[in-house]
Amino acid sequence: MQALHLHWLTPTQSGQNGRFLLWAETTAADPPNRDRRKKSAQPHPVAASTSELCRLLNEIGWAGKKLPVETLTLWLPTNHFGPVPSPGLLHNWEIDDDLPELLPWTVAGLDLGPVHALSLLAYLQQHELPPVVRLGADGRFWQTTFTLILELLARQLYRPILVQLHDKKKPCFEARWQPLLDGESEARRAAQLAAAMPAICRADAKNPAETLPPRAILDSFLNYLTDTAVRQWATRQEQFLPTGHEPAAAWLRALFATDPTIQASAGQMQHFASSFQAWERALTVAGDRHYRVALRLEAPVQQKRQQQKKGEAAWQLHYLLQARDDASLIVPAAEVWKTKGSILQALDRHFEKPQERLLTGLGYVARFFPPLKRSLQQRSPSSMTLTTNEAYTFLRQCAPQLQRAGFGLLVPPWWNKPGTRLGMRLKLGSTSQLKGQTAVGKGHLSLDNLVRYRWKLSLGDTELSREEFDALVALKSPLVQIRGQWVQLDPEQIEAAIRFWQEQDLEGDLSLFEAMRLGLVGEEQQHDGLHVEGVELDDWLQSWLNQLQGDEKLAVLPPPNGLRATLRPYQQYGYSWLHFARRWGMGVILADDMGLGKTIQTLTMIQQLKEEMARLPAPVLLICPTSVVANWEREQQKFTPGLRALVHQGGDRLRDNAFLAAAQEVDMVLTSYALARRDGDFLQQVDWFGVALDEAQNIKNPNTKQAQTIRKLPADFRLALTGTPVENRLSELWSIMQFLNPGFLGGQKQFRQDFTLPIEKYGDEEAARKLRKMTRPFLLRRVKTDPTVIQDLPDKQEMKVYCYLSEEQATLYEAVVRDALAAIEEQEEGGMARKGLVLSM
Repeated sequence: MQALHLHWLTPTQSGQNGRFLLWAETTAADPPNRDRRKKSAQPHPVAASTSELCRLLNEIGWAGKKLPVETLTLWLPTNHFGPVPSPGLLHNWEIDDDLPELLPWTVAGLDLGPVHALSLLAYLQQHELPPVVRLGADGRFWQTTFTLILELLARQLYRPILVQLHDKKKPCFEARWQPLLDGESEARRAAQLAAAMPAICRADAKNPAETLPPRAILDSFLNYLTDTAVRQWATRQEQFLPTGHEPAAAWLRALFATDPTIQASAGQMQHFASSFQAWERALTVAGDRHYRVALRLEAPVQQKRQQQKKGEAAWQLHYLLQARDDASLIVPAAEVWKTKGSILQALDRHFEKPQERLLTGLGYVARFFPPLKRSLQQRSPSSMTLTTNEAYTFLRQCAPQLQRAGFGLLVPPWWNKPGTRLGMRLKLGSTSQLKGQTAVGKGHLSLDNLVRYRWKLSLGDTELSREEFDALVALKSPLVQIRGQWVQLDPEQIEAAIRFWQEQDLEGDLSLFEAMRLGLVGEEQQHDGLHVEGVELDDWLQSWLNQLQGDEKLAVLPPPNGLRATLRPYQQYGYSWLHFARRWGMGVILADDMGLGKTIQTLTMIQQLKEEMARLPAPVLLICPTSVVANWEREQQKFTPGLRALVHQGGDRLRDNAFLAAAQEVDMVLTSYALARRDGDFLQQVDWFGVALDEAQNIKNPNTKQAQTIRKLPADFRLALTGTPVENRLSELWSIMQFLNPGFLGGQKQFRQDFTLPIEKYGDEEAARKLRKMTRPFLLRRVKTDPTVIQDLPDKQEMKVYCYLSEEQATLYEAVVRDALAAIEEQEEGGMARKGLVLSM
């Protein structure tokens, strides 16, 4: 086993490039002897030789050109046997329990300049290492940091800069690319990375007590790798690059050249540097990477209605300096103006040229927010007073632009929160028919039952009558205060509210199906331009929904008398849950792990229904793969012999009228997916009590004839059984849900737009959360590893055993994969031919 190390060497002199030293630990080396600790640098006892390192790179699949060899001294934790091995490196020698000490060790490795470093990191980003090779802590850290660079490049958060090298002979300038870390999230991530940097990344100092700060090493890596990535990956458009001899043209050419040195005279470049610095200051008006200009808007504590109507000034806008790595460290402008000298010290931070930075930033803000010019007429501006309309303009129009420019914004906590805008609230109430209904017969209860609804207009947490709304509109103020709380009232919301009063049916009936949908995701929807701010359910509906979601205890039924088996507690709960869902005509998914008894839970539910009704009103159709029809028949006869079952399979199976007559005399019909498709014409003529699908992923493709035929089967209730997580492919989830509860997740096209693309392509956590919330009542999944499911089994033991290919086998395998991938790339993306080729692999 080998541990691969990537050690970043930060340049110590002007004109040098940052680079990696690639070295490795190996367990193939002889175990180190005891008492290896010496004060002078010794060769690392288990470091791989450079020839072994080259072979390792070939095995990984990455091989750069001939790389130079370099030796480096690293200060590493050391015990009696030598350097402490990297975590995860399996070795056969002892490790002392004594506290290790830092001692110097020399390692020989390969010198990777920025281009090769970029190539290797990009390769590791896309390929997995063999099981016997692991990245050391430094390699994992730089790979994570490289992910940040890729994200910055994808979001175009980088800019060109001009760098002056301090050469003793003559001034020299370079054109470089630099990542932009001014944004709040980028600055926070960079600070987190610096704090998490492993100690081995700083182990190359001559004196371990005088190492470079982690942030300096991190910035060096970010700067050099970003610069190299842009040069290597930018599209070459030579025809668009200027060809003149002006320094600006030379700078632009150097930005895309292999050599960043600008080919221009020293005099020309000095003049260009002055102009460039002026342009650069305009890009950094918010501050530098250590601190920034910030603004804090404070709302008045209380205003009378007359003051609101007049729009009297009451808001305070304060000017501040804020540390980028600690948003709580704030220096008011009044303290800035008291500073003597060019450095302001606050706690352990130093703010350079604070007064100049603050004035420059405020001047920039005034371009977006003209009222601030009033304050700049003062000698030492520290704050200003705004009217309500000005405060709204600042919050709505200026704050987002300033935030994008890197300024700190501290706005009232209620701003942009859902409870501070006009919206709608929905109250749902159950009817006496629902509350008193306890029958279990076919057609008595369903999601088509009606519930009462009532819409109300709301502003924040306050419900508004029409008269109260008209009074607020008469204020003609975009921000109003209700019961001490500030809320926004913009023109678009007012127009939507007027339509609400004119066009909305404020009271009426809707189906339980739609009520459940609104109860699950109502607060995340819009209705005619207004957000649904809340959905209130009466006690009966809330309890009903909680039982479906598992938030409230479901009444567990005793096993039916005709069951010839003992149910485990989780199986008894599962069959009770199925019975509860059937009672309401809800289609649900039982997605327990394979082996947890989905078959017996389903049979128990059907047996219970038969005992409650004395006779089922119609048979239940069970569709499963051909290979398990016999297993269903066997388990039905074993566990529920009281159920009469008809197996619809084989060449001598009943057809047409003979089948229809026989089906009315049994409780269950067992058949396969293939026959459900083939005999769909007469299967659809039966008014089934229920349709259950085992291995429901067989209808994952909604456009196949098989899935379409099965969806047309009439049934009082529907059930899907699957042992695989239904969330793997969202299109499969939609297809199964469309069979169970048609229309609940919307149409296929709308579902793809709202969920499939955001979640599968962009990793949208909010869309995933919403989908989980919508499907939670319809899904019950228990896994074998849950200790509450099976408490009498030992913990599962897993052992990975790797079988390696011979050289000939590996060559053949690689050739087959390469040919298959080439054939797939030639097909249209998303087409059936492409999917068929993928399946054939």
